[in-house]
Amino acid sequence: MNKKLLMAAVGAALIAGPMVAANAAATLYGRMHVSLDRLDNDAGNEDGRVSSNTSIFGFKGDEDLGGGLKAIYQVESGTFLADTGTVGFSDTLRNTFVGFTGSWGAVKVGRHNTPYKELGTRMDNFRHQIGDNRIIIGDGGTFDKRVSNMIRYDSPSFSGWNVSAQNTSNDGAEATASVHKNSSLAVTWSAGPLFLGLGWEEQGTATTSDASGNRLVGSYTFNDITLGLLWDTLSDIGGTSGHDRDVLGLFASMKMGNNKFKFHWLDADKYDDLADTGGSVWALGVDHSFSKTAMIYFNYVSVDNDTAATFNTTSPSGHGDTLATTAGKSPTAYSLGTVIKF
Repeated sequence: MNKKLLMAAVGAALIAGPMVAANAAATLYGRMHVSLDRLDNDAGNEDGRVSSNTSIFGFKGDEDLGGGLKAIYQVESGTFLADTGTVGFSDTLRNTFVGFTGSWGAVKVGRHNTPYKELGTRMDNFRHQIGDNRIIIGDGGTFDKRVSNMIRYDSPSFSGWNVSAQNTSNDGAEATASVHKNSSLAVTWSAGPLFLGLGWEEQGTATTSDASGNRLVGSYTFNDITLGLLWDTLSDIGGTSGHDRDVLGLFASMKMGNNKFKFHWLDADKYDDLADTGGSVWALGVDHSFSKTAMIYFNYVSVDNDTAATFNTTSPSGHGDTLATTAGKSPTAYSLGTVIKF
């Protein structure tokens, strides 16, 4: 009797084994990012801070449906601040979606970064740190968003070409000016050390002009040096006709052992309809990696504002602490931070 039970158990295990493998457990992941900052707003206010900078956790997984088709899902949160023990940024749910993937690409439904934003992320050596390129690109947060109520398609690679297209509704709030529809598209091409990307985005409501942006990025890597370029052309920003500006960014990094030396410079023209609203920022830093999951960094950033501009040393999202900027001032900051991924 025991032998029969044992044989039955072995047989059941052999049958169930592939089913268990096809239904893989969710993967837990996250990032802890804390820094010691010295911020100076050039208006008589200089302060030291302990900052929690987009510390996140999430889980993701997939289920094999057969025939090369998989169901995919992800839930990601940025709700906690390691410095104060409180909840964090207003967008507490980050990239969170369900979808399907196969040889034809992937479709996702839920909440996600736009393809336009992802082109900017690709060109940022200071993401979520002081000097983050969102200080200037995308009009300081007007673009470079994570949007809700979205459906997105990502193509497979065709000889180095990739396409990402995303569209959102305003959830039936057509008469609400503050609830934006969003359409975003990015086309990229990579071949060896060369990467090129072109993005387009339109934000619109029923009661304002449609804001739009065009973004061109490119990078080239030779040996351990990477050079990059970004160009933004933004129109009718915030739904205001004629409220336009252009932004240029230059990027460089060099790897040396476990260290990466990094630099970028970005310059924003004045708004076409407002005088003295331009500004520029440059940032310099070094990352030191202890392993694939643990690193420290040191950054310095300096901002130069026109008399009516208020660009800061940190972006509107991603960095936990900042000091208010007075128009025409030139804030600076330096930061020692650590990032641990899991």
